Amino acid sequence: MSDTHLLLARAATSLTLMLKGLDSRLDLRLHTLRGLLRQKDFQLEQFQAEMAEVESVYDLLEQSTEQNIQLYLRSFKSLLADSSPAILAPLQRLQPVLSDLLSFAEPLAHFVTAQLALPAPSIGPDGQSRTANELSGAQLDVLRHRLAGRFKALLQSLVAIGPDPVAPAALMSEVDRVVDWQALDRLAHKTLDLLQVQLREEKLAFVDYLTELDTRLARINQIVTADSRILGELRAINGLFNRRMNQQVTEVRAQIDNSPRVEVLKNELLGSLDQITHRLVEYQDGYTSRLDQLQTNTAQMAGAIRALEQDNQELHSKLKRERDLSILDTLTQLPNRLGFNNQLEAELSRATRYHHPLSIAIIDIDFFKRINDEFGHLVGDKVLRVIALEMKRICREHDYIARYGGEEFILLLPQTLLPDAHSAVEKIRYRVAHCRFHFHNKPVPLTISAGVAQWRPGEATDAWIERADRALYAGKQNGRNRVIAEAD
Repeated sequence: MSDTHLLLARAATSLTLMLKGLDSRLDLRLHTLRGLLRQKDFQLEQFQAEMAEVESVYDLLEQSTEQNIQLYLRSFKSLLADSSPAILAPLQRLQPVLSDLLSFAEPLAHFVTAQLALPAPSIGPDGQSRTANELSGAQLDVLRHRLAGRFKALLQSLVAIGPDPVAPAALMSEVDRVVDWQALDRLAHKTLDLLQVQLREEKLAFVDYLTELDTRLARINQIVTADSRILGELRAINGLFNRRMNQQVTEVRAQIDNSPRVEVLKNELLGSLDQITHRLVEYQDGYTSRLDQLQTNTAQMAGAIRALEQDNQELHSKLKRERDLSILDTLTQLPNRLGFNNQLEAELSRATRYHHPLSIAIIDIDFFKRINDEFGHLVGDKVLRVIALEMKRICREHDYIARYGGEEFILLLPQTLLPDAHSAVEKIRYRVAHCRFHFHNKPVPLTISAGVAQWRPGEATDAWIERADRALYAGKQNGRNRVIAEAD
């Protein structure tokens, strides 16, 4: 090998060592290249061929790095929004490189650390929610609004089925004033406290019922025991009567056999008949007395059993009424989330057993918060009722529409493929869009957006609903008042 070749080999070796660690595929090619450079009999053609492989791998690595940098840029732009645009400057060059990404990492770390140290959300002077960290503020507002709506639906159920509707009704008025996460947290704690109180009251009421039930069962047991004793006494009286009658008959026969005179026999027979009559009266009195007592006990036991049956029927009716109310949204008179979950489980079981298609749609009222803010929550409640009624009218008989929380509804479409489900929900969208709604002679436009997804056999329910929710979000992003299927 000449001196020039030796110098080039050393330079190439140094270069391969500097590039080591960027990529495993590149490391393998560089290792092969260094092996060729160390050979005493330098083969130029092999070196050129391996260099071509190294360049090919490096080109792919460079292209992948550029794509990843652009992906990071888009992701962090979306995440940071307008909070700190200067941080993104290294990545906004014409052709950013890996070192730009590394130089971007440290300022980003300082920024995130500073944001985490900021105080909790507060209300600004304009009455709007101001969070210390403005990351994805619009999405957080939507999430908070949905959670508040679901708390309101829960409180409406408590008003309907709870023993004291005043407390949950008062909390419902607080839902309308939830403007930040602190207020929502306070509402959550109050709602949990209310649930605990109601559960304790229900538990005490059930304990009282069981105590009363034990008392009545004990009374029935006493009656049954007394009846058994009376029946035993009746058997004893009957046995004693039979023995005395037999004894009396034996004595009469003996008197007849031993009496020499008719007059004496007559008197003795009359005396014996008097004794028999007396014993018959005693037997009848004892038997009648105990029979009367037995009948009285029987009537008391029958009354106790009727009362117990009536209480059980009332309890059964109350439990059924409370169960019906627990799966009903009292505002819209549609099933609530719990009712939907029960129906969903049954439909999934049927779809799995018979291999039927099953689709779902998540429906959201467009600009509902604006309606509440502009016209008030009473109008917002009326809008919910009107749209719920319109959807219920147009849904097919075997479809299942429920209020999912807040201004969200969810529709289950059994034995329905995705295109047919899309068409069915599109009819609902059209019906709502052409529904005339006025407030103080002012028209209030009503529209909905919806996301539709078909269940995939073996798929988790949450993943299925998430796909429909993503389709709904796409409809919101693309102008609202539209139905988007997962494949659109």
